[in-house]
Amino acid sequence: MDLANRHDIAPDEATLCARLTQAIIDHNAPVHDDALASPVLSDKPSLSQLLQETSTSIQFHAKWFAPAALGTLLESALNAASLSSSTPDFYAALTLIDTIGTYSLIPELRPAVQFISYAYYQGGRMNRHRRLMHQAWTVSQHMLASHLGGQFKETLLDIITSHDTFHDKYKFSAAIGALLITMDKLLPSREENVPSMSAIQLVRGLWNCPVRKNAILREHVALMLGTMLQDDHVFQELVNDGGLGISLDVIEDCVTQQLDKTAVEELFRGLELRLSSFELRHQPDMAQIFVEVRRPLPQSLAGQLLAPWHRALMLDEYDMWETGFRGLLVQLSDSSLYPNELDAFINLSVSAYFLTENLGARRDFVDALQEMIQGATTTATTKDILAKGIVRIFCHKTQKEKWEGQRNWLFPLLCQAARHSVEATNLILSVRADAAGEGYLDASRVHQPDLPTGRSAQFYQLYGLSSLSLEALVDAIYDLLVRPPERWDVYNAVLVSLPALIRNHVLWKGSFRQMNLLRQAICDLLKADSFVEPPLADLSKSYVIIQLIQILTAIISYHYCLPRSDVKLAIVTIINVAGSRDYAPSIHCIHALTICCYELPELMASYMDVVINKMAKMVTQRSLAIYVLEFFAGLSRFADLQDRLRREDFKRIFGVCHSYLQSVRSTSSLERKRTSTSEQSAGVSSTSSEDMAQYVYALAHHVITFWYMALRREDRHGLKEYISGCLRYTDMDGTEHIEEQGLVTIDLMDRIDAEEQTVPTPTETFDDIDGRIVKLHRVTGILLITTETALRTGKTVVTIRRPSGTARRVLANRTEKERCQSGELESLTASVTLETNHQDFLNVFPDDTDGRIYGKVAIPRPYSALGSDKIITLPNEDDDPAVLRAIQTFDRVSALDSHKAGVIFVGEDQTDENQILLNTSGTPDYREFLDDLGSLRKLKGATFNSQGLDRAEDMDGAYTMVWNNEVTELVYHITTFMPNNEDPKLAVINKKRHIGNDFVNIVFNNSGSDFNFNTFPSAFNYVYIVISPSERTSFLQAREITCNKPKQERFYNVKVLSRPGFPSLSSAVDVKVISGASLGGYVRNLALNACVFSLMWQAGDMGDYPSSWRQRLHMIKRLYGQYKGRLAIEQ
Repeated sequence: MDLANRHDIAPDEATLCARLTQAIIDHNAPVHDDALASPVLSDKPSLSQLLQETSTSIQFHAKWFAPAALGTLLESALNAASLSSSTPDFYAALTLIDTIGTYSLIPELRPAVQFISYAYYQGGRMNRHRRLMHQAWTVSQHMLASHLGGQFKETLLDIITSHDTFHDKYKFSAAIGALLITMDKLLPSREENVPSMSAIQLVRGLWNCPVRKNAILREHVALMLGTMLQDDHVFQELVNDGGLGISLDVIEDCVTQQLDKTAVEELFRGLELRLSSFELRHQPDMAQIFVEVRRPLPQSLAGQLLAPWHRALMLDEYDMWETGFRGLLVQLSDSSLYPNELDAFINLSVSAYFLTENLGARRDFVDALQEMIQGATTTATTKDILAKGIVRIFCHKTQKEKWEGQRNWLFPLLCQAARHSVEATNLILSVRADAAGEGYLDASRVHQPDLPTGRSAQFYQLYGLSSLSLEALVDAIYDLLVRPPERWDVYNAVLVSLPALIRNHVLWKGSFRQMNLLRQAICDLLKADSFVEPPLADLSKSYVIIQLIQILTAIISYHYCLPRSDVKLAIVTIINVAGSRDYAPSIHCIHALTICCYELPELMASYMDVVINKMAKMVTQRSLAIYVLEFFAGLSRFADLQDRLRREDFKRIFGVCHSYLQSVRSTSSLERKRTSTSEQSAGVSSTSSEDMAQYVYALAHHVITFWYMALRREDRHGLKEYISGCLRYTDMDGTEHIEEQGLVTIDLMDRIDAEEQTVPTPTETFDDIDGRIVKLHRVTGILLITTETALRTGKTVVTIRRPSGTARRVLANRTEKERCQSGELESLTASVTLETNHQDFLNVFPDDTDGRIYGKVAIPRPYSALGSDKIITLPNEDDDPAVLRAIQTFDRVSALDSHKAGVIFVGEDQTDENQILLNTSGTPDYREFLDDLGSLRKLKGATFNSQGLDRAEDMDGAYTMVWNNEVTELVYHITTFMPNNEDPKLAVINKKRHIGNDFVNIVFNNSGSDFNFNTFPSAFNYVYIVISPSERTSFLQAREITCNKPKQERFYNVKVLSRPGFPSLSSAVDVKVISGASLGGYVRNLALNACVFSLMWQAGDMGDYPSSWRQRLHMIKRLYGQYKGRLAIEQ
């Protein structure tokens, strides 16, 4: 090619361009194998040399290059350079372009601009090739400065937006290079003295750019847009030219596909900077863009995302909903950034659901929710929000027949979703049936805006309950129990809410097979001893066991319809769990067994020896003391349960009491007082064995008392000495002691045995014919013995006053001659004790040797716990009136431990104190419940302790209910028995004067809502025992339906509410369901236990139970001590 370097090319002027073109083409031609060895090849010039020679030729001989031929030459040269990987070739090609632009005319601008862009891109890829990028820009500047400047910018846009770019690597690289040149050099304010490309021109060009097809192109476009948005001058130009809308369209094209993180950051740095500059109409699109790339929505856009959906809903344009909601639903669901937006979208979608008539769209909406709920990657929070959609649809106008069919096909879907969603779980477990079998939803478990806020039964009505699939419900529950879900909150919702569902007996009428299926699942779980480990630090597996026991306890209430063998398995399961782990599950097992004793006495009788043996083994767990003893105390009142007990079983019970008494003595002092800094004063509840030790102490003595009274006569003889030994203890010095409570307990045992040997004494004992009566009062040990003797007839009435009670005996009134002749001297003996080998005798008259004339009284011997070595004869009542006053005072102290409890009826929809206290009647089942609490007693002139009820003018009503046995009495303050004054306020005040001062109140709650502890503000109410029907019952239903059911087929929920800080010890601290047949006895026992504990708690001295027996004991001891030193004493 020497010709190219010559200034004089004649005579080859016409062929120069063609020869140069051919040389470039030949250079790129494939080389054949046989030519590789040719030495001529070593002389072949490089492409850069050819291109340089071409540039030189054009520089000196441009006029000989025709436009068409020059175009072919340039195209061949650029094509050859684009195929090269040599940097010198790129430089040479750029020089060629620049030379042609300087010395001639570029025939076709696009190939040249394309190669410049390509070179710019290649130069920007690595730092060592930066000079190439600068060279490309230098050539571009020359073009921009020439007459081709405007065309150059347009050509760049053409290259960028060309849709055939992606089929050729060279063209694609050129497109990226064109973008880089534009972004780096041609934006306004980028380069001084360089014609810039207008922002709107660029954006319109980018609008046509096929960014969806290629990730690299999309990345660079996004970077350019981010740069433009951050540049004040460029952005202002866009605003002035109305280019923001087009910009958002381009951005949306970029973000709808996968985008590099760097590009995203750059783009959204610009967007967030300019948020306030966009018009309101742009904000929904901007919000959508943020969601597309899963970025947090700025506050200004938070409410704009759903604006188009709202608008479509208002304009009845449902096409948008039917075709587009699934896409947005997926976007909002697969990120945790948009819970509020997702919740709002679900609510809006539900509204659209009910407005559209397209059934297919409705189904698609529910299917979409279902798919997302069951998605493996969906978060728990999102699942709950999605489930709200199905829940809200189900809850829509539940009282309307129109939507019954919809609820029927939705309910199985809800049951399936329950495994994944707390919302769905709570809903399916909130289904209830009222007394008439009509459905409703327990709104306390489902918080939905669609549910009205009223209290009446109609507000939560669930029309078409009978058509819902209970099989689907049971299948879902069974599956959740046997295959616990991964989500603890779902599993916990089942554990917590299932008992309430089961207690709703009317709901399960006719579905007892399913109930037995649940029983089997629970029993299997408890038997396997493998439980879910709660993820919370303050919960253990024991929590799960407790909840399962609660469920099983509720299921046992279906004993009347379950196979007897299956009920036995449930009972055995509970017995086996008791004592097998820490104390908490054992407590609930004891509570469950308590319910079984009331509901299934004939069945429990066969397990009594096992139960007692199990309780005896729990004696090592001191935390169970209260619960074991309360269980035994209640058990002593079931005669049916005692028939099969052997003497060894009774001995175990007394042995348990002995063990607890020993434990109390070893850990605390009986005289320990609570101080103002104690837990009680601080309002902190504590049920630790140490803190409750004195209640355990009192309770153990009560159990001994109750069970001794329950013993058969033949069993007492063999156990009395053992029991007495349990009540004694030896101190560290070896001295034997009997505490006061033990002493009065022994006194009770002796009194009961003595009274069983004696015929009851008539009330009237003396007539005028008996003549003068001589009365003597004598004190021996802990007995005050009064003898009243008729001197004319010899009749003697002996009154024995002792801590545990007062008894009377009558001695024979025949003449001495008759008595001596008949040899019936024993008829002159009044026995007040049956202590074997411990009897002594007291003559009716001290001077009557051996009591042969007037008789004698058998008394405990001096070394007996009940006796003393001295007998004191008190002064005559006329000589010392103080004696009479002391005895009269003693007689006013009843031997019965008397307690009181209020009884309140709450009518339908009643929540206000005044409304409730003005009730003067209740439902029929309430009245039957009162009959089961005790016996009706007249108040006027009553001799029993009425606990403050008026006994003179019937101001508190004419009657009340009273229950008592040999040692305890419970008086009820029944508000419906109390009259209403003409002034309702005075009536309320009078009734509250009683129930407001009762530590324990029983509430028969028929309101249909939960009872609030603070309904009756009072400083003295510690415990409310709340009874409510197991199914919601209106007043009319109570009269027409409930009262026509047998008691054993009515069921009630019983729950004990305690004041904050007051220990919760009751078996009904969690709701228990019990039949109407057992309700009165169960509630009475709860009230008695609560009364005993409340007395001790209120006194602030847990070591001093205010026992009437001990009070009477103290009075006798004071009398003995007062006269011991100054009166005649019989040895």
